[in-house]
Amino acid sequence: MKTLSTALAASLLFALPLYADDAKPVKDYIIMKVGGDEVKKSEVDTVWKGIFPGGNPPDFDTFDEKIKDNVLRGVASEHVIEKEAEKTGIQNSQEVQDRIEAAKKQIVIQEFLKKKAKELVTDDKLRAAYAESAKKPEEEVHARHILVKTEEEAKAIEKKLKNGGDFEKLAKEKSEDKSSGASGGDLGWFTAEKMVPEFSKVAFALKKGEISAPVKSDFGWHIIKVEDRRKVTPPTFEQQKEQLAQQLNNKVVGEYINNVMKNQKIVVYDANGKSRDLPPPLGSKKSADE
Repeated sequence: MKTLSTALAASLLFALPLYADDAKPVKDYIIMKVGGDEVKKSEVDTVWKGIFPGGNPPDFDTFDEKIKDNVLRGVASEHVIEKEAEKTGIQNSQEVQDRIEAAKKQIVIQEFLKKKAKELVTDDKLRAAYAESAKKPEEEVHARHILVKTEEEAKAIEKKLKNGGDFEKLAKEKSEDKSSGASGGDLGWFTAEKMVPEFSKVAFALKKGEISAPVKSDFGWHIIKVEDRRKVTPPTFEQQKEQLAQQLNNKVVGEYINNVMKNQKIVVYDANGKSRDLPPPLGSKKSADE
């Protein structure tokens, strides 16, 4: 079970760059003046990256002038509104100061965990993770199915197929899955995890050309026909490196947080001053031992 600390690590890491982040800094320059304020290109780039929270944003300079002007206009408006806000003294309010402190804490934690992840996620660990994932080449099947609501309907279709019925024709006529039914029940190629377990278990046990007995899932009753099977060529290390890095980042930082926290004594108080020890998160080793 994922511990609370591991979940916290994952939430804190969402904004971290991946291991393969080798982008070199470019020379900064003044891109705009708003009244008497100078705005640097680095500030615009920060705003631009924020538009693409998934990471790896396209180069700002490659975009159409109208798009770039809209971004610049947004940055300029922030400067103008900030000046207007500061005239009221709102920046000195307790609420604003509290939010600044909270944001500062999150930035410090995220930057520290980013540094820690880079220390812990080595190239050797990434290659070991890749070797483990590539041990068993994944398999795909190309299958068709006919989906009906009841077992009786499925058995009736099974009987017709055994008597020489045409699978594709029956799928078009009988299948509740209208999308695949229109193409004779064709589901295309898929790996086991793409389908519900009950379906995949049967589909991947069939040989090429075989048709299943009725199979029940949450969607109804299926008759499955496997058209073909093939091994999936695993991606190269370079193709999978970013994905593996993100997975390892979350894992090693979660372990690091759990390790740091395991010997911390934390006391919780209620409104009347009554205290209790904060128990370890569910699923942690210490919790299991107790």
